[in-house]
Order: sequence, then C-alpha cells, then structure tokens
Amino acid sequence: MSVVDLFHRIARNDFGFFQQIRTAADVMTVQPPTLTLDDTLESAAEIFRRLQVDHAPVISPEDKTITGIVSRRDLARSFPRLLGTAAEQEDDHKALQVGIPRIMTRNPICCPADAAVTDVITLMLKHHIDSVVISPDGRTLDGLITVDSFLRTLSLYHRVCTRDVRLRRLRLVDMDLPNGLPLDEVFATGAQTVRDVMSGNVHTIRHDDHLSAAMDIMQEREIRHLPVLNGDGQVAGILSDTDILHFLPVPDRTVEESESRFREKLFATDDKSVLRERVDNVMNTQVGCVPPEMLLTEALNLFSDRHIAGLPVADPSTGKLCGILTKFDVLRVFRVVVQIGIWTEAASDQAAAAETTR
Repeated sequence: MSVVDLFHRIARNDFGFFQQIRTAADVMTVQPPTLTLDDTLESAAEIFRRLQVDHAPVISPEDKTITGIVSRRDLARSFPRLLGTAAEQEDDHKALQVGIPRIMTRNPICCPADAAVTDVITLMLKHHIDSVVISPDGRTLDGLITVDSFLRTLSLYHRVCTRDVRLRRLRLVDMDLPNGLPLDEVFATGAQTVRDVMSGNVHTIRHDDHLSAAMDIMQEREIRHLPVLNGDGQVAGILSDTDILHFLPVPDRTVEESESRFREKLFATDDKSVLRERVDNVMNTQVGCVPPEMLLTEALNLFSDRHIAGLPVADPSTGKLCGILTKFDVLRVFRVVVQIGIWTEAASDQAAAAETTR
C-alpha cells in the first residue's frame, strides 16, 4: 500500500486502527529513559522532572542488563516531605543521596515484544502495575509499556481517525447486523463520554476521617483513588495513594519481603501520629470534578495536562458523586476494543473460509 493510499484510508476512517494493534511492539516506547545503579533519589527525581516520565527501568552499568524499575510512586514514598519547608532538617538533604537500589522494584514484570497487547493489559490489571518492561529474556531492554502508552494511543486515534463528534449510542441490535459494525465505529459509539467508561460503584471517604481509614479502604479494595465527600455528601476532593505517599515520613529501611496486602510495603510507617491525620489535610482539592457527559477525549487530555490518574465524576447541578474515571478504567476499555477486533477478524476469516469451500 502506498503512503497516499494509506492516508486516503485514514481520511475515510476505514483503516481499521485498532486491528493494527496486535502486540506489545505496536504500543511500546522503544528507547525509554533509564536509570543506573549509581543514580540517587535526587538525580532520579531530576530525570523524571526534566523528561516528564513516570517510570524508568534501572540498568546495570557493567553488563547493561535490567535490574529493576523505579516509578514516580517510589520516588514519592522516599522523598523527604519537609524538604523546602521551614521545618526541613539536615537529614532531609541526606535522604536525597539514597541510592536507587534502595527504592527500586527488583525483578520487574517483563514480557516479549511479540506478546499480545491484550496479555500486556491483563498483566497490568492483575498485578495493579502501571508499567511492563519489554524484554525477550528479562535481561535485555527492548522497550517499556505504561498505562499512558495506551492513553496516548487512544488520543492519537481520536485526533487522526475520528471526524464526527456528535454523540451517538451503540445499540445491541447494531452488533448483530450481517456484516456487523466496523470496530472503529463500535468504539466511537460505545465509548464516547466519561459515563460510558467510568466506574459507577465508588468507594469514598469523609473529609474528616483519619488517614488510616483511607489506607485501610485502599488496601482492602485494592484501589488507588478515593473521592472525598464533605458533610453534605458533595465532592470535596480526591485522595490518591501518591498523595498519601507524599505525606508519609521517609521509611527508615528498605523492606525487601513481598507484600501480603495491597500497598502494604509502600504504606508501611512507624510514625503512628501520621495515621491520625485528617483526610482533608492530605487530599488533592485542585483536581476538580468532571461531568458524566464530558467527552472521553477531553478527559484523556485532563489526565495528561494535570498529570493525574483519577477524576471524580459528579452531577454538575447537585455536586453529588456519580462515579470515578481512572486510567485503569480506560485501560479496560482498550482491552475490550482490541478483543472485539480479534473476535471480529476471526469470525470474518471463518466466514471467508466457509465461502471458499462451497
């Protein structure tokens, strides 16, 4: 196919965008920023700030093999919370020189570049992780896939392949037509707004609850975001695991054992007074709420522009909570769309094979 023909197909929206996404290689970042075992918390934080990344594989300087991965969440857990304030202490500056080996996640989850993209998403959802290292053997770095890789792919689809932004609703009967709907149209009509994608069954916390209560809910429910409600039941803010990690004191030691509870290692602290802190002293009040009828494309832009991973969804007239939209909700939608593409193609191949045998 010539380049001109390719762009004509894109312009007509018959390129089959999602059918082209098969393997990890189709969405991965080929040369992600990396850290070495010689890096410190300070140098890693500067690299994350300068390159605007949330994850970096750690490479051994001797043999160039993968030894671990560091996330922005790891940095938040180890960064001195009083640094730069009137209460900072001399030890806060010393903490910046902690070596990357103390805070990195060892033995990161890997998969090969030819792994099915649906398998990569399943790994992320199963293990509650934001990234998967792409490697043929767990030692050689081929690339990196993050949740944002899929969000960027969806944003690209909307910028390049969609023209009609009028809201339409997918009817189940449309899926049963002789030739079915094109996959791109299934996505465009079935996942247009925040309401179409958000989680409606939301766990919340009151603004005057203790931080320990929020941590217990996150661990028990294995979630990362809690909308915070005021006394009138309206949304006052949102509390994320990263907000908590920024607030917790720097741990005295590295905990190497595996977690028996979600976020147990990251939330561990010996400072019991912190656990009695009120939620409204830690929560984020700057995120704001989005209406359920907001276009999904606009919500994706908010994730990127505000560097957030969760958005409370509230009725604009009452301020009452309707749901929550997280990056993992979008990730699940992406998996469904790709799976529909696989099933559609398989059914088409079977029909073609049956036709040729007649």
